Amino acid sequence: MGIPQILLNLHLLRPSEWDPPTLLDHLLANLSSFPLYVVPIPLPLLRLSVTHLYHLLLFLRGHAFHPPSNLAPIRVVCISDTHDTELSLEKIPEGEGGLLIHAGDLTDDGSREGIQRQLDWLGEIKRQKGFEKVLVVGGNHDGWFDDRPRVGARWVLAGSESGSVFGGAGDGNSEELRWPEGVHYLDGMGMGGNGEDGEGVMTIEFEGRGKGRKLNVWGWGGVPRCGGPEHAFQYDRPNHPWTNRIPLETDILITHTPPRHHLDLDLGCAGLLSEIWRVKPKLHVFGHIHWGAGSEAVYYDECQRAYESLMARGADVPFPPAFPSLFSFPPSSASAHSASPNREPSKMLVKQRPTNLVNILLLPVYFGLALSLYVVEVVERVVMDLMDAARVIWYGTTAVVWKWVMQGPGANNGGLLVNASVTYGNTGRVVNPVQVVEL
Repeated sequence: MGIPQILLNLHLLRPSEWDPPTLLDHLLANLSSFPLYVVPIPLPLLRLSVTHLYHLLLFLRGHAFHPPSNLAPIRVVCISDTHDTELSLEKIPEGEGGLLIHAGDLTDDGSREGIQRQLDWLGEIKRQKGFEKVLVVGGNHDGWFDDRPRVGARWVLAGSESGSVFGGAGDGNSEELRWPEGVHYLDGMGMGGNGEDGEGVMTIEFEGRGKGRKLNVWGWGGVPRCGGPEHAFQYDRPNHPWTNRIPLETDILITHTPPRHHLDLDLGCAGLLSEIWRVKPKLHVFGHIHWGAGSEAVYYDECQRAYESLMARGADVPFPPAFPSLFSFPPSSASAHSASPNREPSKMLVKQRPTNLVNILLLPVYFGLALSLYVVEVVERVVMDLMDAARVIWYGTTAVVWKWVMQGPGANNGGLLVNASVTYGNTGRVVNPVQVVEL
């Protein structure tokens, strides 16, 4: 049993990237990236400290927004990652004519039957709890929704077997889902799912308690690649599909993946983060990262920009460019020539000696250049991290003082991020509280 396994058994290291990092994980972050890791520059601890400070500043700033004082608030109840579990009605707050949002991963296996059971359950909640509408996006575990021809997860899971539990998706004539009244599937990218609403922004005009209110909602369940082809709506991070896709008039955004650096264990999507900076929705509901469950205010200001810049830089200091080996020279064309009886190997070998001698004579130059590049990289990283940390402190403190001294408790005009996962971490237990937002 090696040292890593011993540390895992003692719960001093996290077993996977889908678990929250331990303090030792933060301390060891430099060892995999610093060629001279003995240099005492605890950048991961700086980021950890700034993360806690940033969230303290958000707390001191108070609520991100308040419902309009002259209109009735719209209640939005948020859940995600139920994974075939049907929460009891007692755990679902009264709808009061508002919205119930499910941000994906309704099932584990992605079958039509499993998704249908979840939809029927959501329809029953709507009837029993008095919601105006129920809004759903697919998650990576909801393969039935991903019916893109020949590449969607439905095709991969079902193949061409017409008798499969997926209703024979392989022949393209599978049975459609039955959508209860008032339950709507959002597919902003237009990638299928048999929902009744299609792509584009959905405008909801409320009746009853919220009469006169109107909200624009857009959603899609895509995620950065995290599994095999049986996972739905996956995309490669460098080729993310988010750029300029979310309508600017969106009030509520529903995705399955989180934006990067927010309630995501740093597994969220940087492309989505850039897009919400452009759109600035009032409420963004997502799931996917179970350990990230909770809510976080966003103001799209310099404090947030500095925090995200610091987090994006990560713990990695690039290794200096590799220089040629001085003691193990690769096979050269001389070897091939010497193997031929028609060649004179001694002359070919003699031609290689000056090259080897030059490499040896340039050893101090190679070493000095590599060390200089490394030192420059480290200094640049440290300076940039310290500057971002200082900006977080300065802009965050200024925002707190400005709010409470100059504006007062009702002055915030930010947005809210909600990781609505009801599954507790990787335990499989659906025990996280349902989250409620008043808009």
